Amino acid sequence: MDRVEKILKDPFYQECIAKNEVKEAKRKFCKHAFQHMVDVARVAYILIMEAKELKNFIIQNNLGTREKAREVIYAAALLHDIARWHEYETGEDHAVKGAEIAEDILKRAGFDNREITIICQAIKEHRGSFTENMSLLGEYLHRADNLSRSCYFCPAKAECYKFDDMETGVKAILY
Repeated sequence: MDRVEKILKDPFYQECIAKNEVKEAKRKFCKHAFQHMVDVARVAYILIMEAKELKNFIIQNNLGTREKAREVIYAAALLHDIARWHEYETGEDHAVKGAEIAEDILKRAGFDNREITIICQAIKEHRGSFTENMSLLGEYLHRADNLSRSCYFCPAKAECYKFDDMETGVKAILY
């Protein structure tokens, strides 16, 4: 996962993670820190493996190898909330802005244009409701984003508008 390591070491990626932490320092609801992104990556990969969709994902996207597929999945997850700080500043949807920001980071990490398109599409799709038109990666990224949260034990659950819609609000832990 050399290219994923390059993402993690990218100065602008690190700057965005730091900006997220500053903007959410006093937030009582779910935060969008680095650990959340890692959790989403792991859960997304598990979901795809459990659904026996990895081979389909590789073929559908002409990725060639399991390793490339894993890098694409992890890259999307590690970048999916990269522009959360920007949404706090401007009100612009962090998923849309995040896909824009991710492009340059992905290029510097060595992803090709096809892979960048797959990743950025999933980043755009991760927010909001599931739709029939979602890409495979977008679908799993969206679900992993929700499953990565510990809503059942959250001290702010009584005030959270999302709590009743979260799978992890009904069951304490799923992944």
